Amino acid sequence: MTGSYAAAGLLFLGLFLLGGAFSLFRQGDGNANMRVMSILLVLCAGMAIAGGVVRW
Repeated sequence: MTGSYAAAGLLFLGLFLLGGAFSLFRQGDGNANMRVMSILLVLCAGMAIAGGVVRW
């Protein structure tokens, strides 16, 4: 049962990171550093979501 709780937590974390990355990407239109940070956030979110799906 704890595995599904951890998986749900990872999925919510991934969605939260995706939202943050999207707002960063919209703010940093001309800023390359913001773009890089948002891409890194998207990668972290993808890993969290993938980990949650695998653990489910």
